[in-house]
Amino acid sequence: MEIVLARHGETEWSRDRRHTGRTDIPLTEAGRRQAALLRGALAGRDFARVLSSPLSRALETCRLAGLGERAELSDDLLEWDYGEYEGI
Repeated sequence: MEIVLARHGETEWSRDRRHTGRTDIPLTEAGRRQAALLRGALAGRDFARVLSSPLSRALETCRLAGLGERAELSDDLLEWDYGEYEGI
């Protein structure tokens, strides 16, 4: 068995090294390009299961990587809840 993990593409907050947590920050243009590049890296693989966080940055990454239609949403893949540190 092989497990492939991919993180979402760049967001404004991840680029600026801010705690993103559960705030639903969209991908930047660079993040969209990163996700599109992932499509090539995953080409030819046959996945038994595709899981994604329900946040838009993860779903868009999954879609741009060519796996969006197969994605099963899982709250277990949500990022940490940073509380008052969110965005810092």
